[in-house]
Order: sequence, then C-alpha cells, then structure tokens
Amino acid sequence: MSKNFNLRSIYLYLVCFVTLIIFVFGTIFTIERVVDIAVDGGYYYPTLEEYEQRYMLKGPDGNTQQRLTDEEVEKRYEEYLTREKNRERKNDLRQLASSFSAMIVGGGFWLYHWKKIDNDNKSKDPNL
Repeated sequence: MSKNFNLRSIYLYLVCFVTLIIFVFGTIFTIERVVDIAVDGGYYYPTLEEYEQRYMLKGPDGNTQQRLTDEEVEKRYEEYLTREKNRERKNDLRQLASSFSAMIVGGGFWLYHWKKIDNDNKSKDPNL
C-alpha cells in the first residue's frame, strides 16, 4: 500500500506535528503550574536582615544608622512578603491559563487536522 503524498497531505501532517508539539508543551507547563500552585514554589525572598539594609544610612563619620525603628522595618518586611507572595500566585495563575489554553488550542487543532488526514486516507482506500 503506497501513499500518495501531495502538497495537501504534507501540509496536514506538518500542521499535525506542530499542533501536537504545542499540545505536549502546553500539557507539561500546565502540570508544572498546577504543582507550583499546590506546593509552595520555594521562591527566594530576602531575609529580614537583608531587607533591613534598605533602611540603613551611612553617616559622614562612616557609622551606619537605621532610618526606621525595628518594629517599622519588621512591619514593612511582612507587608513586602505578603505582596510578593500575592504577586507570585497571580503570576502562576496567569501562566496556568496560558499553558492550559495552549493545550486546548493545540489539541483541538491537532484533532481537527488528524480527522482530515483520516478521512483522506479512508476515501483513497475504503478498506481502512
């Protein structure tokens, strides 16, 4: 059984290949994002000591002094951590939506074109 490869069938197979790759990568990245959302991603946040360095001033005599009290620095640090965790979660959700849409679109286009190939093959050889 020899297949007649014309320009249309080459196009359909190439589109199937590309959309299958999009589907596979969309699936991989969707799984990664779900894991990132379900399990703490382990992102790096500066420690309180590193954060305190933002509020240190160096005087003309070379000594360092704090611009804020320890309580104010700790309060700002907690606010900073809350903002960063919210930003991280929103980013993970955006990436999840993007990868999920790549999976849906890639899979849908692959299925459509694969059915076209199947119909072409059945019309050429009714025994399939």
